[in-house]
Amino acid sequence: MSTLFTIHSSWYDTTWLFEQLGFASEGDSIVLLQDGVLALRSPITLGSFLAKCSAHNIDVFALADDLNLRGITSQYEEVGLLSIAGFVDLVVRHDKQVAW
Repeated sequence: MSTLFTIHSSWYDTTWLFEQLGFASEGDSIVLLQDGVLALRSPITLGSFLAKCSAHNIDVFALADDLNLRGITSQYEEVGLLSIAGFVDLVVRHDKQVAW
């Protein structure tokens, strides 16, 4: 059973990002959307987070429209960019969703 974790809140304390990994397991996905895409502005923290996700076979995505609205460009090839249609497809592929 796979889970889709959506992170939509702003992050001022980096520990919350790693706390998500305590709930995620192999085959799950994490999507940064709304203010959650601000995580892409911290290269040190996000680099470590992405390495741990990769080691546990957890996919990480960001909603492209939310990046564009905030003037952020993703510098990480490990972060897949999603359109709204791509996000809907991702929701359908997972058995359940957890919103943070």
